[in-house]
Amino acid sequence: MSEHDIIPAALAITAMRDSGYRDAAHALAELVDNSVQAGARNVEIICLDKIEFVQQRTRRRIDRIAVFDDGCGMGHAVLQIALQFGNGTHLTADRQNGIGKFGMGLPNSSISQCQRVDVWSWQEGQVLYSYLDVEEIAAGKLKTVPIPVPRALPDEIIALLKTEVCQSGTLVLWSGLDRVRWKGSKALLDNSEFLIGRMYRYFLENDRVKIRLAALAPDPSRDWQVEYEQYVQPNDPLYLMRWTSCPPLPEPYGGEASFEEYGPPQELSVQLPGSSESHTVAIRFSIVKRDLRKRLGKGGQSPGATDVGKHMGKNIGISIVRAGRELEMSRAHVIGYDPVERWWGIEVSFPPALDEIFGVTNNKQAATAFAELNLDEDAAAEGMKAQEFFEELKKVDDPRWVLYEVSRRIHANLAAMRKQLSRMSEGQRQRAVVVEVDPAEMAATQATVARQQEGYVGKSDEEEDLSPEERTQDLQRKLEELGKDPGEAKEIAVSHVTAGIKYVFQQTPYEGASFFTVSSRGGSIIVNVNKEHPVARYLLELLESSENSNGNRALTALKLMLCAWARLEDETQNDKQRQRYVDIRDEWGRMTRDFLSTAYED
Repeated sequence: MSEHDIIPAALAITAMRDSGYRDAAHALAELVDNSVQAGARNVEIICLDKIEFVQQRTRRRIDRIAVFDDGCGMGHAVLQIALQFGNGTHLTADRQNGIGKFGMGLPNSSISQCQRVDVWSWQEGQVLYSYLDVEEIAAGKLKTVPIPVPRALPDEIIALLKTEVCQSGTLVLWSGLDRVRWKGSKALLDNSEFLIGRMYRYFLENDRVKIRLAALAPDPSRDWQVEYEQYVQPNDPLYLMRWTSCPPLPEPYGGEASFEEYGPPQELSVQLPGSSESHTVAIRFSIVKRDLRKRLGKGGQSPGATDVGKHMGKNIGISIVRAGRELEMSRAHVIGYDPVERWWGIEVSFPPALDEIFGVTNNKQAATAFAELNLDEDAAAEGMKAQEFFEELKKVDDPRWVLYEVSRRIHANLAAMRKQLSRMSEGQRQRAVVVEVDPAEMAATQATVARQQEGYVGKSDEEEDLSPEERTQDLQRKLEELGKDPGEAKEIAVSHVTAGIKYVFQQTPYEGASFFTVSSRGGSIIVNVNKEHPVARYLLELLESSENSNGNRALTALKLMLCAWARLEDETQNDKQRQRYVDIRDEWGRMTRDFLSTAYED
């Protein structure tokens, strides 16, 4: 290492691997960005598995991931630039009208998941090849991007494509997958399909691009066997598109949209300081069709517990869209524990020119400046009236005025939509079974679904594939084992399985030092608090008896802390480590008992 190096490559490469990609699905989306930017009509993401022997059993594990496109390809100079960190062909303002901009996508996304990335790209049939290797960079052996050289495309990969290799295109191959959380190809591609379908819904809707996902495993004949294949469908969180990945709707809806627009799109014209050009921020609102929601709830079933309702439950939030590509589903403005939130949709879209205002990250996963803002409170803090503060921001070209105005419009429309949804529910309450949902159980369920989408797997998740009847019976038996009356146990089991609530929070007395236990049955996680422990007597009972809203919030927060611990145990794959958590829980309970008993001695 030279003493003049500002950023030593051997040290920086390790830090760059922790570049903030949430998971492999988001990292793969960066490569799809490049393909779309290159004008590709076809993109293929192919997982190649290998067979491993673990504890005398064979298991399939992802070995390599290939991403192919039939875009415009790259020449000698562009291929070298594409493998440099922070360089690219869309860095200047005049070339920032599309998805690309930051020059970090290919190298950063790749090394965030794998040790080595090989790239073939071709134009007019002339194939060039280069690569990056983390180990070589860390060892100081690779200090510059290898000069692209002619090299034939790998026959093994090309034989697995459904797209014909034409005169131009690019193939990226990841190997040494040491940071891919998903071990199985199907889990990775299932999650990628949902996410990529939402990110690129506007490109998929009008057939500007087709994206194929495939997983292949070696078979005894040494050929590759297709284990999974899926063409990505649009996933519209506004539910205004037809023929999407949403499960089939009940008749007579067929392939129709399940939501309807809530008023026309609203637009803001934004002019940046020192520029005469105006840019548009568009806000769209949608709400579920009243009759569809009623049909989903036929027979007393909770509409949210249907396949359609569960799909909508995964799309709760405000979709932030940049240049036609979604950055994230923001939870700003969302009431986290309210199941009604799944029945509305909001989208905020803007061009790349407004990236700085919205705080777009260089991995295009978030708009960090987007938040629920309160103009009245912030104006009061400045000693000004709301309108006076707002006009002052516009006068001095403070970009916050855009965020305040977007937040104000969202808040106003969302309040009206929630009232309309509440009126929709009033006519159903007398006919349907009313399920009392604990806000903590609902919030913990939504948080767990988000973790599952990111690739985290818990022991309890294996039983989520059981039929509702099997899950209900298993959960009921477990609750009876914990001391619940059979009738009450059945009621709890039916309500939670029907509503899709993963957590069951119970209080029953038992012997032992711990103040709560964690168990799972039928895909559910049961958190059982010991009613005989001082925590129950001095804390839970006090909070539960409180009529103060702050007391209710504190109770929900306490329950969520216990649910988070329960999920920590559930996601622990190592039996010894799981037992360690149980031991810690017991010791923690013993110390808490002693501390509280000392403080509250009668």
